[in-house]
Amino acid sequence: MISNYFKKIREKLLYFDFQPLLLFWVISDFLNNQVLWTNLSYWEGVGQPNTYWLYMFYLIGSVGMIIAIHDIKWLSRFVSYYLMLYLFSTIRYLLNVYLNINEEPLTIVDLKNILVTCWYAFMWCWILFKLKKEILHKTL
Repeated sequence: MISNYFKKIREKLLYFDFQPLLLFWVISDFLNNQVLWTNLSYWEGVGQPNTYWLYMFYLIGSVGMIIAIHDIKWLSRFVSYYLMLYLFSTIRYLLNVYLNINEEPLTIVDLKNILVTCWYAFMWCWILFKLKKEILHKTL
């Protein structure tokens, strides 16, 4: 069972263009997840306990994608989950910037963060589109 899992991953890495890039991206995302490097008390200390749980949900999505990298249908489900989570956090971030614009003017760092956030949202939409397209081609 484990050998089959690694055999399927090896096949994806050798014979497909899309999944290897996604696998390396998701492993990087997993290793950068704040849940691995901080704890809830840290986020409570900075007044953002919900951010810890947001990172926890990202971690669940990353682990799911790593596990399901060989099964495109399950992979698309985890990418959909991750995209919904990312869109939620993007809207949350944009709303936070908008609500605080009267207290603090928009800075170049805010603009950079908005650009990067929107770029990642576009990237995850594109990944999901490519996965759904591949699923459709396989079913036809």
